[in-house]
This record gives sequence, structure tokens and C-alpha cells, in this order.
Amino acid sequence: MRNIILFFSLSFSCFIFGQQTKKTDSLKTVLLNVKNDNQRLEVLNSILLEYLLISLDSAKVYKDKVIKLSNRIENKDLAIKGYNGSSNYFYYNSEIDSSLFYVKKALSLLNNSDNYKLQSDLYRKLAILSVTKSDFKNYEKYSQLALKQAILANDWTLQSSALVVIGNQYYRKNDYSNALKYYIKIDSLHSANDSITRNLSIAYENISLIYIDLKNEKAIEYLDKSQEVHEKMKNEVGINNTDRLRANYYNKIEDTEKTIFYLNKVLPFYESYGEPTKLVEVYTELARYYSYIGEFDKAEPLLKKTKLITDNNSNRISENQMQYSYGVFYLRKKMFNEAIEYFNAAQTTAPPNGTEYYLGERKEISEGLSEAYAGIKDYKMAYDINKRLLSLNDSINIQNKKKITFELETKYQTEKKEQEIALLKSQKELAEQQKKSQRNLYMGGMGITTLVGIFLFVLYRNRQKTNKKLKKLDKAKSHFFSNISHELRTPLTLISGPIQNKLDDKNLTDKDRSDFELVLNNSNRISELVNQLLDISKIEAGSMTLSLQKVHPMQQINAIIKDFEYATSLKNINFLTYINNHEEEGWLDRDAVHKIITNLVSNAIKYTPENGSIIFNAHIKKHKLFIDIKNTGDGLTKEQRQLVFKRFYQTHSEQSGSGVGLALVNELIKLHEGNITVDSRLNEWTSFNLSISLDKKSIKNAKVIEDNTNIDNTSPYQNHYEVTNTSSNKTDTDHTNEELPIALIVEDNKDLNHLLQENFKNHYKVISAQDGLEGYELALQYIPDIIISDIMMPKKDGIELTNELKNDERTSHIPIILLTAKAGEENELSGLQIGADEYITKPFNQKILTTKASNLITIRKKLQLRYSQEVILTPKDIAITPIDENFLNKVQKVLDKQLIESSFSVEEFSKAIGMSRMQLHRKLKALTGLTSSEFVRSQRLKLAAQLLQSSDTNISQVGYAVGFNDHSYFTKCFKEMYACTPTEYAIKDS
Repeated sequence: MRNIILFFSLSFSCFIFGQQTKKTDSLKTVLLNVKNDNQRLEVLNSILLEYLLISLDSAKVYKDKVIKLSNRIENKDLAIKGYNGSSNYFYYNSEIDSSLFYVKKALSLLNNSDNYKLQSDLYRKLAILSVTKSDFKNYEKYSQLALKQAILANDWTLQSSALVVIGNQYYRKNDYSNALKYYIKIDSLHSANDSITRNLSIAYENISLIYIDLKNEKAIEYLDKSQEVHEKMKNEVGINNTDRLRANYYNKIEDTEKTIFYLNKVLPFYESYGEPTKLVEVYTELARYYSYIGEFDKAEPLLKKTKLITDNNSNRISENQMQYSYGVFYLRKKMFNEAIEYFNAAQTTAPPNGTEYYLGERKEISEGLSEAYAGIKDYKMAYDINKRLLSLNDSINIQNKKKITFELETKYQTEKKEQEIALLKSQKELAEQQKKSQRNLYMGGMGITTLVGIFLFVLYRNRQKTNKKLKKLDKAKSHFFSNISHELRTPLTLISGPIQNKLDDKNLTDKDRSDFELVLNNSNRISELVNQLLDISKIEAGSMTLSLQKVHPMQQINAIIKDFEYATSLKNINFLTYINNHEEEGWLDRDAVHKIITNLVSNAIKYTPENGSIIFNAHIKKHKLFIDIKNTGDGLTKEQRQLVFKRFYQTHSEQSGSGVGLALVNELIKLHEGNITVDSRLNEWTSFNLSISLDKKSIKNAKVIEDNTNIDNTSPYQNHYEVTNTSSNKTDTDHTNEELPIALIVEDNKDLNHLLQENFKNHYKVISAQDGLEGYELALQYIPDIIISDIMMPKKDGIELTNELKNDERTSHIPIILLTAKAGEENELSGLQIGADEYITKPFNQKILTTKASNLITIRKKLQLRYSQEVILTPKDIAITPIDENFLNKVQKVLDKQLIESSFSVEEFSKAIGMSRMQLHRKLKALTGLTSSEFVRSQRLKLAAQLLQSSDTNISQVGYAVGFNDHSYFTKCFKEMYACTPTEYAIKDS
């Protein structure tokens, strides 16, 4: 009992740690651009609430700013939010009086308000803060008010929060049967609303506390349920709390080893989190358990830390825990007088006698005092305290609690079944009643139907004639758009080709270049519009069919929206993406989805003002893909919302655009058996919400591509150090699987990284890295044949990575292709100047990328071929970079000194160069096409050829002179390289 402080949340927010840091950074960016105090207070309060989940020290800075601004602002609603948020900080920092002050201040501003939600939340906080002050009368008063306001607000989540507080009242009175009633109500509320919140996990934990006190193993069952909820919500605080409660269970059943294990497991988290109250709980629990097993050297430092915290943070509950734990410590050390001093102090900070609360805590203190007085042989005091213990035990009545608790839960399960039976009965009765009503209606309906039938027949004939005319008109319009689109393609090609050639002219003046770029950009825009018109005409003519492939939809989407990050950064737009179900597969037309998302996100960027926000949300549920795109801005009127999907309609005449994009999006979504809607609030935001089917059986007019080569059977988030060594049987390369060139992919976006691996895996051994630093390490480890790298990455960007690799003689020869979302000649020039071999702007054509990679490797192979065919070749003839030339000069110097030594080995060679054997092997293979041993042998044979040309040395001695020990082996190797024996070579040359 002593170990438990019931776990409840003071604020609305859930403790989800996954994206807190990223979110605070985004909010700070927004803060820089706010224009008035109202906006500033909103953002400051949001940052404060986020930091409460990360760092109380950082939260303190923003708490001070929030209070200062709340005191002077005229907007009462915002001031209430500010005081409310500040009270959370003081609570988590164990400053209870300050927390109470700001909650009451916020509540005072709500006089005569009908904001029941906020009133409920504030009353709940007052109840929680009252119990920390042992003010049990207000504890009960405010918790009932919290429930009353939650019911008025018709908010089930607030009701469950209030029920937690009321359930805890009964638990603290050791009235387990009533406590369980309220916790089970919370479970029922969540089941009815098919949802999970933090209140559900708290209810499960508090039920587990009841079973812990009863030493019942069902406690673990409820802790497992709670942990499952926490894990779904990514609630790190909750996960650690369940482990704390496991420690309490194992302590109750006297398994000391597991008790200490779980407490030590959670200790680092609570020390880093920094909430004083929780840290005191863990320190004192661990100290008591060490005291029980006699490890006082471990218990005492924990108690000293606890005293330091309670001296700086006055909290009655924490102080009581510290005093009681010191009492246990001295009692176990048989220092009875010191134990009595601390137990008596604990009695003064515990709730007073006469109250129903904390009977268990008072019982434990009395047990300690009784044992301590007996230790100093003051049996009269021990006897008096034992009489008090008997009274407390009567109040608690453990056996009665067990019976009531088990009966209540059994009754609850029975009631649920009875409710289900009653529901089924009522459904059956309703069905019978419906049958009777249908028979009565049938007879009367027959007469009416005859009259209506005649009327509908006439109406149908008129409607049919109208539909035929409309179809004719639609067909004519589609035919016109199709014809005009095709007619535009040829002149567009004739325009763009010569313009591109002109732009390649370095002598072009700045004005001419600007003019030609303007023409080319508009040519491309017209080409894009032509394609959209063609798509629409195909859809309306019924000639467009979707090509369905089985893919990971979320990976495709993530790769598409990644390309818009640079565009949003130019307008300083806060672009938030929430994409779930990365591993789920589904059937879709990749080109159609690309057009849908590109159009919608481009639209959102176009109509979002500078410093605005865009939220992109995508998830999969029941074989359907749901996408929501919301952006701040002018919004749309009701009339605009009705017309927005019409072809050529433009909401803002001053904005550029054709009005075709959204019409195409609408048609493509319909093809995919989906729908799209638009919602908006004028001068605030606009939201497009769409869903499309991922089930190939439900999509009509589509061809299914069963070849799943684009889907990897392994997870895209597999260990990226693994070398992918799978290749298609249809590969057009002449290499065997073992001879495939190695490609290193360096891309921080996991989905795009995976797509690049898929693109290269049939013709390369693929390794991948998630950032530039990791890419650099893998490049040194594997010495790949080609590197494809993103530019904007964490830890080390692509420019820095390229610069380092090109200036390292181990990797300077490796061709590097840079990928980027930054378009423009200046960006491309900066990449090429630091040594990149190619620079490709996203989005890119994958075939062009693979072709460029193949061409770069082919160029290297031509240099290798040149090396093998020439007898004398200087380093600059085969070097790719000055670094390579220096490397080959170093190689030449080593060979000049040691080549003729027959004992000269590859190990000595690599040591003399200053590389590992593998690095030297890969470097020489890339530059010459030869392994280290083949290169040494080649150099010896070339030297032999020179001697045969220019020396009168005896042929039998030439082999020995260049480092061969065996003349017959020398002759064999020479013949393999020059297709003749040394004798024939010498005669031919002479």
C-alpha cells in the first residue's frame, strides 16, 4: 500500500514522446512569425505543454512568459488557457500552492460562462490538488462538480477523467468495491465509443492496484492491458509507470529480486524526466526494498537524494514517503530511536486520525512504531500502538474486500451478457413488428404504385431523351479536348528542343537566357496541361484504364510528398505530415496516385500564405486509403466549394492556373472507386478529404499487374548494412551474381531509400545508409562502384559527403550522383564543383538515373581496358581525379622499389600504401580492372616486356629479374597476357 500513489493526469494532453522535439521546433518557428499578443500566447502555451512532456527546465522558461502575457492580455479565453497551462507546470514541479493559485485564477475568469468542458477540467484539477494538501472535503466536492460539468458538456472523455478521480477517492478509503464500480464505468465508456485514451490505461492500472493489495495474480493481467494501451499511444511515461507497478506486485508476493529489477529498470527514465514527486516515489520504494534485504549502503544514498528533493519541493505526500522510508531504514539497521523519530514525523504528515483516507499508510507507520518501541523495550508504548493497529485493521477488513471485489467483477461480466441477450430480444421483437407493418403497407401501396408508375414512365421517356443529348454533347467536348491536346504536342516539341539548345550556349547574355528560360518554363507548363486534358478526355470517353500493382501505398506517398519540402521552405510554410501503416500493402495505379497527390499538395502550397501551415494526413483502414490535406489561407465560400471540381473553374482569378488539376483529381479518384470532398472555413483554412479503394476486386475498368517485382518481401526498414544480392534472371548484364558492381544508396527518407534499392537491385549489389555519416563509413568499408546520395540529410549532408570521399584516396575514384529537390543552375553547379559526377533534380525519371549510373561505370571500364592494353601507361592516363593520380604515383614508387623482389606480397603492398587489403583490392579493381595480386603480376609482366624490348638480357633471366621464381610459370603468365611466349615477343619486337 505504501508504494502506491494513484496515477492520474492533470492535463488533457497525452504523453506521446515520438514527435515532441520535432513539434516544439515547429512551434518555435511559428512563434518567430506571430503578429500579435493573442497569437503569441496561443503558441507559447502550446510550447509549454509540449515541454512538460520533455523537460521541466525548458518548460519553466515558457511558463514565465505565459504567465506574464496572460496577466496583461484582454482576451479572457486565452488568459484562462495560459493560467491553466501554467498550473500544469507547477503541479509537475511539486509546487502545489502555486498550481492551486493559477487553477483558481482561471476558474474565476469563467464566472457565468457556459464553457462546461473547461469548467470540468479545472474542477478535476482542484480535486487532485486538494488531495495533495489532505483537504479531503474539497477533494470530494470538486470531483463531483467535475463530473457534473462533464455531463453538461456531453463529453465522454471528460466524464471518464472525472470518474478516475472519484474512483480514486474510494480506493484511498480502502473501499475497493465502490472504487471498482467507477473504474469499470471508465472501461465501458471506452468500449461504447470504440476508443482508447489515457484514462482507460489509468483505470486498468488502478484495478491492478486493488489486486496487488490482495496479492492476486490478476494484477499482472490488468497491467498488461494498461501497457498495451500505452504502447499504442507511444506513451513512455505510462509504460514506465506499469513497470513500477509490477515492482509493487512482486514486492507484495515477496519476490525481492524482481521488485528491485523493475525499479532499477525505470529509475533512469524518472531521473531524466525530472518530475520531483515521481522521483521521490521511486527513490523511496527502492530504498525500502534495499533496507529489507540489508543492503544499507545502497539504500542510504537514495534516501539522501529524496531528502534533498523534499527540502527544495514542499509536498506533504513526498515528505511523508521520505520520513516513513527513513523510519524503515533505521528500523532494519536496529537504530530504534532514530526510527521512532522518523515514524513519529511521518504520523504528523499523514492524514489525521478520524478520516477514512489513507488507512493503509497509517497502519504501516503504526506497525513500524510498534516494532521500534519493542526494540528499545518500551513495551507499554508498543502495546498502545498495537491497540491502534487493531482498530485500523478493523477499518480495512481485508477479507471482506476480497469477497466484495470478486463478486462485483463477476456481476459486471454477467450484466454485460444479460445486456447483450436483452439487445438481441429487442431486435427480434422489432423485426416482427416491421413484418406486420410491411403487410399493412403492401396492400395500400399497390394502388398508389399503379398511379405513380404511369407518371414515372412518362418522366423516364423525357429523361432518356435529355440524357442522350447530354451524352452527345459530352462526347463532342471530350473529342474536341482530345484532338486539340494531340495537335499541341508536336509544336511544343519543336519549341522546347531549339530553346534547350540555345540555353546550352555559354555565350548567351543574361537577358536572352532569362527570356529563353521563360519560354521553356511556359512550354513545360503547357505540356503538363495538355497531359491533364488528355487524361480527362480519356476518362470521359471511357478509354482510360487503371494499371493496378500491389505496392506499399504509404511508402509511395512518402516519396512523393518528400519532393515538396523544398517548395514549402521557400514560403516558410510549416509542412506537417502524419503517415501511418507503412507496412500495409494494397492495389493501386501508381501514376494516378502520383497525379492526385501532386495536384492537391501543389494547390495547397499555392494558396497557403507565407508562414502558413499545411497538414498532410494519410492512413489505411479496411482496404481503403484515406488522405486529408488541410492548409491555412483565405478559405472557400459555399458556392466555391460546390464548383471547385468543375473543369476550368478557378476560385481566385488573380492566381495563376488552368482550373484543370482538381477536375482531373476528381475523375481519377472516381476511377479508383473513391470519393473526394472539400471543407473550408472562410479566412481560416481549406481541407480536401479523399478515400480510394485498395482492393483490386472492387475497382472496375482496371488491368491487374501481378508481377510484384516492385515489392520487396522484406521490410523496407531492415538493417541497412545488409548487402542486397538478389538479381533477376532476366538481367541484361553479362556479369555473374558475384561480379555485380556495388551501389551505395545514401538517402534519409526510408521510403525513397527503399524505392532506390528496388530500382538498382537487379543489376547491382545494393547497400544503403540513412544519413551522410553512415554513408561515409559504409563507403570506406565496402569501397562501392557507384554512390547515389541525397543532398539534404542529417549528421552529414550530400555536399559534405561528396567532398570528403573525393578527397580521400581510398574513395576518390568512386562516381557519385547527387539527388536533390533544389532545382536551379546554381545548386547544380555547387554540387558539380565539389566533385559530383552527376546532379539530378527530384522528381526524376528512374530510367534516366539508372542509365546515368550505368554510363559512369562504363567510362571506368573503358579506362580499365586501356590500362590492360598498353605496355607503358602513366598515372594521368587512367586517373579520374588528381587524388587518383597521386595514389597511382605512390603505387608506382612502391613498385619501383619492391616489384622485383620475389617475396613482395599483397600484404606488404597494402601496408606500404597505407590501406587495408580489401580497400586496396577495391581501389585497384576500380581503376585497372585487376585485383591486387593480378595488378602486381601485370606490372611484373609489363616490366618484363620492356626488358625484352630494350635489353639484351637473357630471356631465361628476365622472369627472375622481375620477381618470378619459376621460369615456366613466368612463360605461362606472359603468354596469357601477350598471346605469345617471351621469346616470340622479343623476336617480333626486334
